[in-house]
Amino acid sequence: MKHLSKSSKETSNLAKLFAQDVLKTKPGTRALAISFTGELGAGKTTFIKSFLRALGVTSRIVSPTFIFSRRYKTIHKTMPAVWHFDVYRLSRAKEVSGIGLKESLKNPGNLVLIEWAAKIKSILPEGIIWVELKHGAKPNERHITFNRR
Repeated sequence: MKHLSKSSKETSNLAKLFAQDVLKTKPGTRALAISFTGELGAGKTTFIKSFLRALGVTSRIVSPTFIFSRRYKTIHKTMPAVWHFDVYRLSRAKEVSGIGLKESLKNPGNLVLIEWAAKIKSILPEGIIWVELKHGAKPNERHITFNRR
């Protein structure tokens, strides 16, 4: 599904709608994982912050670029924990061991968000939701695509 966002406010609103859909997802045998791809400045962080706020995260939300992961608590019983991973600084999928990603993906109570997921695509399980953000023709435009692979 493709969307055109014409402002950061529209991107935030789309993230909130997406969060509502995610909350309708029934727990499976492993975590629900959502990967985010896009160039620097494409709006991944804006999207993720709005998404987490819509899940009821009240703590400070900061991209984990330098520490690889952050854990947030939500107000929802079906998804009480959200793990936010940023693998931008990794150069190979093998480097993912030691940051807790594989372990967090095994827990069905987790929601796992992965920025720059294309870098580690080879080790990610099937069924992940991919959110791709691309710059549009105008400075504030973003093309946002949702796919399940």
